[in-house]
Amino acid sequence: MSGVSKVEVLESAEELRELMKKQKTPLTYAKVQALYLLKINAVDSIRHLAVLAARDETIVHRWLRSYREGGIEELLAEKKSTGRPKKIKVEDVAKLQQELRDPQGFSSYKELNFWLNFIKGVSVSYSTLYRCVRYELQAKLKVPRPKAARQDKGAIKKFWLELPKRLSDMKSSIENCFKKVPEIHYWVGDETRLGLQTLGGKKLTLKGVKPEGLHQWKFEYIYLYGLVEPRTGNSFFYEYSHVDSGCFENFLEQFSLAYPEEIHIIQLDNARSHTAKNLSLPENVYLIFQPPYCPEVNAIERVWEYIHTFLEWLIF
Repeated sequence: MSGVSKVEVLESAEELRELMKKQKTPLTYAKVQALYLLKINAVDSIRHLAVLAARDETIVHRWLRSYREGGIEELLAEKKSTGRPKKIKVEDVAKLQQELRDPQGFSSYKELNFWLNFIKGVSVSYSTLYRCVRYELQAKLKVPRPKAARQDKGAIKKFWLELPKRLSDMKSSIENCFKKVPEIHYWVGDETRLGLQTLGGKKLTLKGVKPEGLHQWKFEYIYLYGLVEPRTGNSFFYEYSHVDSGCFENFLEQFSLAYPEEIHIIQLDNARSHTAKNLSLPENVYLIFQPPYCPEVNAIERVWEYIHTFLEWLIF
């Protein structure tokens, strides 16, 4: 069984090389590669060929028998599965996939099973649905990104579409104020509260083991004011006891002193401390405001998330 193959490969080595490049699956690629190795006499036995193809000898013999009987077309033809038919039809899987594209999602597999059963009239077991969703569609439960209920529909898309023009207008306005225009930088800013109350988070344990976390209830905290420049990664942070226009004004002054040679455009939310009428800005600082209730357009929110991961379940 492990002797030299008596199959005559009709295609040339060049044709087989080009055919290998066109294959879309590892299986068909391995089949054409096996013929190529035989054509160039790179193997001395079927066993040697099976080792190079990382397949069992019987499988390689089956490939060569198919080629001998029907040529390259028969070798690469898709064979119908002889296994048990799927419990969920392809059309129903497509419906599931389309519904799971909605960012609103489902809160559990039970809710998804209820929707499939009573809304779409498709009845399957929980285990079948789980295998289909988790392993075939590669979907899983995730922690949702919070979205404000008061956020205007389309506000984020409108902000991104209008931002280039707003920045261009600001740049023109800045150029009119300076004889020699300094370098202009774009920053994102916000504040976060850090306190003695324990921050929770996920923990990894074995199946059936409920994780525990010591929690401290103390309501003492400070505010961390921050600015980050997404293009370069530069950052500027300052600590304050509370959030108001006075602290924010002082923060901008400290920031201006740290970067006095450039012009800085800062993207902020619409907090009262940011939009106060009596707010005095440094000469090299300009503010641009994002839509209300849209924190997801501000990149510094990801920085706060990153910082908080290092504080999970720590007691201070």
